[in-house]
Amino acid sequence: MRSFISSYFFLFLYNICNGQQNFEVPKATVEVFTPKGLRVSIPDQDGIKLFAFHGKINEEMNGREGGTFSRDITKAKNGRWTFYDTQAKLNVGDILYYWTYVDYFDGERKLGYARDDEEFVVKELLPKPGASTTSTTSTTTTPRPTPETRFPDNECQNSVTTVGNKNQCKGNLIFSSDFSNLKQIRNKWNVQRKFATEPDYEFVIYEDNPQTLSVQNNHLIVSPILTESVYGFLDELDLGEKCTGLRGTSECYQRAIGWAIIPPVISAQLTTKGKFSFKYGRIEIKAKLPKGNWLYPELYLNSESEKYGPGYQSGQMRVAFLAGNDGANTKLKGGVILGQTYQARNYAMKTYEASEPWTNDFHNFTVLWKPESITLSVDNTVYGTIFPPEGGFSSWAARSRLSYSELWKKGTELAPFDTEMYLVVGVGAGGHNFEDGQLNSKPWINNQPKSQKDFYYARNSWFPTWGRNAQLEVDSINIWALD
Repeated sequence: MRSFISSYFFLFLYNICNGQQNFEVPKATVEVFTPKGLRVSIPDQDGIKLFAFHGKINEEMNGREGGTFSRDITKAKNGRWTFYDTQAKLNVGDILYYWTYVDYFDGERKLGYARDDEEFVVKELLPKPGASTTSTTSTTTTPRPTPETRFPDNECQNSVTTVGNKNQCKGNLIFSSDFSNLKQIRNKWNVQRKFATEPDYEFVIYEDNPQTLSVQNNHLIVSPILTESVYGFLDELDLGEKCTGLRGTSECYQRAIGWAIIPPVISAQLTTKGKFSFKYGRIEIKAKLPKGNWLYPELYLNSESEKYGPGYQSGQMRVAFLAGNDGANTKLKGGVILGQTYQARNYAMKTYEASEPWTNDFHNFTVLWKPESITLSVDNTVYGTIFPPEGGFSSWAARSRLSYSELWKKGTELAPFDTEMYLVVGVGAGGHNFEDGQLNSKPWINNQPKSQKDFYYARNSWFPTWGRNAQLEVDSINIWALD
């Protein structure tokens, strides 16, 4: 605020004293660093006494307002007047809107000059100043700092973030997936081959099928299809040795009996279970969510160890979730699931309603997972922060008469979200993620043996809504250690 008032004060004096501008504020150089950092500077010139920077990310300035970034720089260093914010987090594609101001002494008086309506599109992220870089003449790479690799200047400082139960360096990028091709994807991800069962009982078979899982234009594409389009009519299906579920259970083999039919939808799901898990961090997923009746994105974090028990006993974190139905796809949700009851599914979920469907375009979905809280945001706008109640989530679970509340008491107040978790990416259809009575057109009732069959028999009402936009498109996933 001081910078904002100061800038306007001197600009006001200028407007009174001088009607003819005889100095032009130099064009600023903007640099954006990975994993964090924003530097804006102008060259030093004789007569410059102060440089001020005011800016916003992905939001135009309302005239000469203070902005998200607002600072006076009173001294030039190394030949430049420099604004530097080490914590600013920008991504490729973001737009920085800004204006700059200079106090200039012309030999007789000090006057104020502004450069308005500037913008900068982030096209690349630069190595952070002082970070080790790889020589272009060498075939070896400089290892990323880790707790086991100390540097003379103590560049690596331990974060509360862990990967494989080992502390990471503050601010480090600990996971990145850009989905350039399926071969690279399979190195980091497990492609599921199983029937969906508890806890959501979605009406889906997850398979490794080019019709449901592909890469296009460096995007991961998950496209749900009808089972009958692949197998025709089925009365049983055995996924055999390729099954990634628990052998000898309904995750690997199912038979149609009476009202119980083979799941009517084939989709795809990927996880990092056994390959990458972490505790605490900043998760960012750039994706376009699926549109279509009774579809939903699976952008989850699940417990690696299931320390507190199977399924939702060990919790689930949802980075972004919504129903693909028209009228419902304007309501983005994120947060944590504490159990299968209605209260446990909704107590710690946050909603952000927009005027347009969230399925229309790509968005940046972010979760900031700290030891004391979980914060949800989309496109740099925070829409909810979850704090455990007094006594932790275990106290809420006890009041809700959940049988596993005593287990959570053995952890922190954030338990069960105090253990390492792995990533899940996919598309689900139907099942218990849609509460009875939630939408008037819902053609099935949860917990009934014929629910899957009722859903299938209503396909003429919902399948026509599954156009090209029914697919989940993921551009990138990045995770950083906490500072």
